[in-house]
Amino acid sequence: MINDVVLEGIVTREPWKYTDDLFFRLATYRDTDLPPKPLDAERDQADYINVRVSGGANGLMSIRRGMRLRVHGFLQSRDYRESLNDFLEKARKGGNTAQINLGEVKPEQVLIDRNTVEIVARRLIVLDAGDKK
Repeated sequence: MINDVVLEGIVTREPWKYTDDLFFRLATYRDTDLPPKPLDAERDQADYINVRVSGGANGLMSIRRGMRLRVHGFLQSRDYRESLNDFLEKARKGGNTAQINLGEVKPEQVLIDRNTVEIVARRLIVLDAGDKK
């Protein structure tokens, strides 16, 4: 079986670390021979994917928002459990201030099994370093 990915895109937010791994979010635009994902009459919307660099949090590389990268790697899915409380905290950081009334049930008691798909990078090529702040 083949699980090999080559993707080019722009880093859309500052990277984050989890254990020894470095993560960043990549916006990529579809080739013209693929089905479009229209944003408006003139532009297509990006597809977004998280990239995981195993051991990348040890400081040997510097990924910044705005960089254009080519990523060679493979797809990986992970299952995890998240509480409603954790989900709401992330939503609030994104500007969502909606309140949910659960009665006597506490948000940290409501758990859901979730899944994510990411690219595990084997090789990164910097195509454009972006803004050098």
